[in-house]
Amino acid sequence: MSANSINSISEFLLHAGTEYHVFDLGRRIEPTHNQTFLEIENGSAYAPYPRQQHAWFGIVFWNKNASSQHYIWFIKLPLDEQGLVVAAARNHFLEIIVDALGKSIAEDTENAQQLPDNPYSFVPNQSQLAQFNALVKSTLNHPLSEEAQKVEAYIQAPQLVDWQQISMQSVADFIHGFSRHAKRDVLEKAIKANVALYSDVFVNTLMETSESVSLSDNLLAMYLSKIDDGDDINLAALRGTSEGNFNPAVNSKLLDLLKNEKTQRLDILSVIAARHFEQMEPLLLSNFLEQAAKVDEKEGHQGALFAGFFSDLVQIPKLRRQVLTLLHSDANSDILSKAFQRLFAQARK
Repeated sequence: MSANSINSISEFLLHAGTEYHVFDLGRRIEPTHNQTFLEIENGSAYAPYPRQQHAWFGIVFWNKNASSQHYIWFIKLPLDEQGLVVAAARNHFLEIIVDALGKSIAEDTENAQQLPDNPYSFVPNQSQLAQFNALVKSTLNHPLSEEAQKVEAYIQAPQLVDWQQISMQSVADFIHGFSRHAKRDVLEKAIKANVALYSDVFVNTLMETSESVSLSDNLLAMYLSKIDDGDDINLAALRGTSEGNFNPAVNSKLLDLLKNEKTQRLDILSVIAARHFEQMEPLLLSNFLEQAAKVDEKEGHQGALFAGFFSDLVQIPKLRRQVLTLLHSDANSDILSKAFQRLFAQARK
């Protein structure tokens, strides 16, 4: 197998005799159909969840004829201004893996796990990795870890279980299997009844590892109530209320938050941009960019922070037209108009 004989990562994996699943790790952790991934990497489809001008993927693959072991690549591919994968970068990654592996992936899949150093591999943070592992187990119908039973026990009887013996991975496993749990209703009532008895660390871990899971209305309401936590904003709750589709309750909460000076912080705005872009109808988008402009001005970033959020959001396919429409709107506030004028001036330099 040579780099000249294959034209995509998908083709490499197929020629190598593996079966594989692809997951988008850009803004949430979402399964991606193999055909969709092929179209994205070939530049015939936009990356749906870009982040930092890259498309981020976790690829799980295995050769069932050689081993039952599953292997993972985490790869990030740079995007052009339109949000399409840069073909030269994808081809460079192909050259690296073909030069390193040849045909060995078909004969000894374990070699494929150890790619040489390259600019396209990345390591997810602990929370993202735990969520990814949990989603992979769910997708492949693998049983949840026995450790997840400790989570269930703690939820029902926090006085009897040491929460410090519960790992982040076990919490992620539990929450990703929760929608199919035979005792879901009972456990949901227990969470609501016992939440004041849980360790704050456990509650925050539960919420944070929920950020790629669709929550029931009851759990979502509980998480939303914890975002505005006294004098501060609870970032775990803000992450945990991320929804894969527009949700009026989440949208309303975010609109209220963005009226508050407490949200004039880079970390809070970063979570909203990364996890809540689905909620950004015109009003929320406008309010968000206003807050970004205020933080930029307050902290003396000279337009760089605002430009970063603008370029991040405009690259999301479902937001692109909306962001560009706002850019040319005559109804923008003074601070937003000023930020856009500075953006234009910087672009002309």
